[in-house]
Amino acid sequence: MALAGSTAQAGGRGPELQPVGADAAAIDQLRAGSSAECDRQVRAELRDGQRLDDACANDRERAGKAVVRRRDVFGFVERRQVDLASLRLVLGLAKRCRQWPLRSPGRDVLRRNDAHEAGCRLRRFQGEVTLTFIDHEGRRSTPLPPVRTDLDGKLELRFATLDRALRALGVGSLHDFARIELGEQAWAGYVDLSQLLRFRADWHLAWVARGRGSPGLFAVQHPEHPGADEARTLAADAQLARQERDYQRVRRGRLPARSFLDRYRWSPYRRRVEALGRIADSVSASE
Repeated sequence: MALAGSTAQAGGRGPELQPVGADAAAIDQLRAGSSAECDRQVRAELRDGQRLDDACANDRERAGKAVVRRRDVFGFVERRQVDLASLRLVLGLAKRCRQWPLRSPGRDVLRRNDAHEAGCRLRRFQGEVTLTFIDHEGRRSTPLPPVRTDLDGKLELRFATLDRALRALGVGSLHDFARIELGEQAWAGYVDLSQLLRFRADWHLAWVARGRGSPGLFAVQHPEHPGADEARTLAADAQLARQERDYQRVRRGRLPARSFLDRYRWSPYRRRVEALGRIADSVSASE
């Protein structure tokens, strides 16, 4: 992840991008549809920046040509890949569009096909992408500097790096936020942190159940997870197994009784270990 200013080859801030929702004043000045129904639909599409159905496609195209200006520039997402560790994006720039580009139904960002259908000239985006963090109460903040794409419009966000940067600033961790918006008005999309952290917790529990990782650590990190009680049980079982192994080491004379007693303040083996310790002390005293 490259923070702004750390990648000199990326150049400056990048172009000023137009929000995907058209200007309200421009919408008010046009007759958007050939019928009252299409007029309402096309106005809503331009205002929200998203296509609905194609019943009013001709009116949409005509209105889109009326509101777009040749100097308008839009950002779009060409590729997006997210996993438990990182988000990888390829971002693009749409210029000199023949009509106003709109998001496809159900999409949260403008995609390459959307910009292509609007007759835009396309190239890779080079510049900064702001990171807006929204906490669980809906408060918005930008504690970290923007990130930069490389010359090919590629951007990678590593969640562990973001978490460390937030902790270093003393503003919390990723657990304290519900989502991250990428770019002004989330033109490059967003990361649902609540969902991501749930997926990571599920993955962590699956590994713990296979005997990998620490079940006690899972229970501390994810106390509200449905599997937290299972993890606590696994942690108790693991601790009891360790005590059993160390007790057998005491019996064989491979671990001092005092070391066992210092290591485990409570143990079902404590009295037996104390007895073994007294025997060992009496043997040493008689020698």
